[in-house]
Amino acid sequence: MWQLQKGDAFFMFNSQTLGGKLDTRRVVLLAILVALQLVLARFAIPLVIFRISFGFIVTALMGWWFGPLWAGLAAVVGDLINSLMIGVPGGYFPGFTLSAFLGAFIYGCYFYRQKITWLRVILAVLTVVLFVNLFLNSWWVAILSHTPITYHLGARAIGEIVTLIVHPIILYAVMHFEPVVRLKERL
Repeated sequence: MWQLQKGDAFFMFNSQTLGGKLDTRRVVLLAILVALQLVLARFAIPLVIFRISFGFIVTALMGWWFGPLWAGLAAVVGDLINSLMIGVPGGYFPGFTLSAFLGAFIYGCYFYRQKITWLRVILAVLTVVLFVNLFLNSWWVAILSHTPITYHLGARAIGEIVTLIVHPIILYAVMHFEPVVRLKERL
């Protein structure tokens, strides 16, 4: 069911697979997606120990539509706008900007110019959640709070387990939603 076909690859890197060139229309769409990401990140479902935000949907779409490099750079722009203009608790910290870049870059590596399958979506979310959300973001918080990373890993793990379940379902549904697929085909 989840086998790679001959010639399939999960990651291929060259100038085209990193994102190619941007024309005016694609730059405008990328800017709209950055703005949409900022808005969606503000709307979240608060739960007892964490909150579910929907900014990840736009991050994944940027990776799918524009490739790892442009998606990563757009995520950096979005993080800088969010941190410097809108404001975040504790002020700006460059580690979270790196996390934003890597999350979008990883989605781009898995999705750009690839068929969107359950396996690909699950692996992309697993990589982002474990490496970026759980490990790196816990590390950044540990640095900022001068506390052991193990404390933050344990505290964040429960929320990230929910993320591992919810995000693939939402992403797969969005990436197979007909208007989204049609828009991607026009790029």
